[in-house]
Amino acid sequence: MKAAAKHVICYLTESAGDWGGASRVLFSNLRLLDRARFEPLVLLPYKGRIVPLLDQMAVAYVIWGQAHEPAGAIRYAIDMAASIRLFRQRRVEVLHVNGANYWRPAEILAAKLLRVPIVTHYHVVVDKPGPFVKYSSLIVAVSAFTADASLPKSVPRTVVHNSVVLTRFDEAHDIREELGLAPQDVVVSFVGQIRDFKGIDLFIRMAHAVAAPSARFLIVGECRDPNRFPGSYTEERLRSEIGDDSRIRYVGYRSDVENIYRASDIVVMPSRGGEPFGLITIEAGASRRPVVATRDGGCAGALHGDARRRADAETTHGRTRPANRGGAVYRAPGSRARAGL
Repeated sequence: MKAAAKHVICYLTESAGDWGGASRVLFSNLRLLDRARFEPLVLLPYKGRIVPLLDQMAVAYVIWGQAHEPAGAIRYAIDMAASIRLFRQRRVEVLHVNGANYWRPAEILAAKLLRVPIVTHYHVVVDKPGPFVKYSSLIVAVSAFTADASLPKSVPRTVVHNSVVLTRFDEAHDIREELGLAPQDVVVSFVGQIRDFKGIDLFIRMAHAVAAPSARFLIVGECRDPNRFPGSYTEERLRSEIGDDSRIRYVGYRSDVENIYRASDIVVMPSRGGEPFGLITIEAGASRRPVVATRDGGCAGALHGDARRRADAETTHGRTRPANRGGAVYRAPGSRARAGL
């Protein structure tokens, strides 16, 4: 009996695995995809950090470039023809767009002309969608908050919470020695984009307010050009706010976030201004680490039971008071966080 053909899903992504939660979620989903039924095809904007992993997983990919927005009638027609040719050759049945940061890309129009269903994945609140979002067959939002706050209302939507691959966190290594941390240190970590809305200033203020000599504070993420990414910190600004407090360490971008969680005792996510979901919360939970998060946007829906502590943005430092390392105050809620995933 001939085996049924696999359904080909084409993923149009805005990065190559080296920036932001949306990228991490996409490539986690690829690991979890039922490969007996579905065949992924990833269109990458450039050859980035994710390529070796895609090779390892035997996931097909094309270095496609960014979504092709109009750049003159002739160029646009060529781009649309290339998209149609690719979709036909690869027998694409669904186009999944990993983000809504598009206007009128040729890929969307090509899929529409071929009657290929389009799924647009909302990782953030979208209150000013581009004109081609209306061609989506479905909007997938990462939280009820994101779904309710986003436009257009005319497109059907569903909520699919972000995923993590648990084995990645189970296989984490202890890197305290590499980071210059002692076994008895109580490590409180911030992981994410170094931007205003992520509350990095609140984390630093909290660290300054906690007088415990055994406390150590890690800031993990990439400083970027605020002219290109509004609200981003330059490294100079970040170090200026840290000041001379040697307990606070900026370690930059790390692809091995699972090892950062392993080295941490508490993870803090002080977002403000409408956090869409809060991937850090479930990654920390997968690592059996308790989370202190602000009561903001979709965060509440991502946290469960005793594994969480929610606070208003301006009082985060009042909810994070490190005790001696290794006590049940850390272990028990962290274990319950993992069990709730």
